[in-house]
Amino acid sequence: MSAAFPAWAWIAFTLAAASLQAFRTAAQKWLGGSLSTAAATYVRYLFALPVAAGWALILSAGFGVETPLPGAASFGYAAANAATQIAGTAFLLKALQSRNFAVGVAYSKTDVVQAAAFEALVLGAAITWGAAAGIAIATLAVMLMSLKSGARPLEALISGVTEKAAVYGLLSGASFAISGVMVRAAVLNYGPQAPLSGAAVSALLTVLSLQVVFMGLYLLWREPGAFAAIGRSWKAAAFAGAAGGMGSICWFLALGLQQVAYVRTLGLVEILATIAISRLMFKEHPRMRELAGIFILLIGIALVLNAG
Repeated sequence: MSAAFPAWAWIAFTLAAASLQAFRTAAQKWLGGSLSTAAATYVRYLFALPVAAGWALILSAGFGVETPLPGAASFGYAAANAATQIAGTAFLLKALQSRNFAVGVAYSKTDVVQAAAFEALVLGAAITWGAAAGIAIATLAVMLMSLKSGARPLEALISGVTEKAAVYGLLSGASFAISGVMVRAAVLNYGPQAPLSGAAVSALLTVLSLQVVFMGLYLLWREPGAFAAIGRSWKAAAFAGAAGGMGSICWFLALGLQQVAYVRTLGLVEILATIAISRLMFKEHPRMRELAGIFILLIGIALVLNAG
């Protein structure tokens, strides 16, 4: 834990990030009616980049905190983060296109468990038994909530493990898990005072720049009309990107301060914000299974917070 922030700072940053991500997701859902999936994904990078750049200017002008240039190692970690984020999205889309897409989405939620494993392998980070139990409980709750149809969700998870959808889901979860570990590795590579020194925003600027360039080239190749469509929906796209950009700043700060497994588990409260937004904006009502899943999820998060 960095001495630059109080011990609870990672909790505040994670809660802010999860809430902002829920708003970004809602905006992208609304954009789904006018943009392709790839274009709706691209706006989160395109409009988030100036937000991150603006934050770097605020740090410099207002607080005298300079944004350092990434070294070779930090750039490599940031590039790996950018690539695995895009790969995670691609695998998730593959899962959604499969016959049993609900199973694929459910297995993609194992990213928190996989993050704990990858973090132990890459960064040598260990978690307590209490935190491990909380992570497992929270992950199971989210997986069950992802299976909105069917009377026997546990049976569906077990029987669907051999299906192609589950494989794509696990690959998506693995990609997002590695992505989080790469963020923490990139930020910590700047030094022990990295979050305060501007390393978090430096890593974020590197990631977003790579994503804007390479996904922009992809859209030019496969969907050249996407840019005109984004221009027609620029207000909603800018809102989605701005919310995503502010959320990413908070994610990177949280991941610089605390282990990935703890941050990602607490970040599951995004589901609560998403349900609230769905209720208010889209008039969608949570089902009894989702409410039960939320209760179980909160138990898991409480165990993780007690350990972290």
